[in-house]
Amino acid sequence: MSLRFAVLSLLDIEPGSGYDLKRRFERSVNHFWSASHQQMYRELHKLHSEGLLDCAEELQDGRPDKKVYSLTAAGRTALEAWAAKPAAAQKIRDPFLIQVFAGHHLPPAQMHAELQRHLNEHRATLATYEAQNARFYQRPPEQQQKLWISHQPLLLGIETEKAWIGWAEQLLARLDAEMAEGGETSAG
Repeated sequence: MSLRFAVLSLLDIEPGSGYDLKRRFERSVNHFWSASHQQMYRELHKLHSEGLLDCAEELQDGRPDKKVYSLTAAGRTALEAWAAKPAAAQKIRDPFLIQVFAGHHLPPAQMHAELQRHLNEHRATLATYEAQNARFYQRPPEQQQKLWISHQPLLLGIETEKAWIGWAEQLLARLDAEMAEGGETSAG
């Protein structure tokens, strides 16, 4: 259900084609909600058929016409009604954390290698988020003012990644100490 409102929210900011929308999605909403290209196009067609989006075709030389979607009044009303509803808090469901919980069954070097792999992924994600954050501040001040609340999930994502990285670094240091005491070396 949230993909529908992610699409409506993005088109509320600025109309666009399916391609434009997917690119904007990847630069904003994708850090807390994922969707494939196919899911995005299915949702666009569904929202259009429900009267929540308008679709205008733009002629293009040498290429197929471009469909540009925009919110209708009904789409804006649906978005506003949904945004006003209380949202349930989500609990963390991370299979890797269950593996850490059961980590006492693994040799420290194996746990170290897996943790290092996850740490590298979180560092890469943080770098992506920080680049997105820098792009936000390149916008004109009036856009920053209008979209400041929409920017908050990205800031939470940055803080979450920093916390994850700090936690993983502490755990790696503890594993390093255990392996040094036991004469092991890390595999990663």
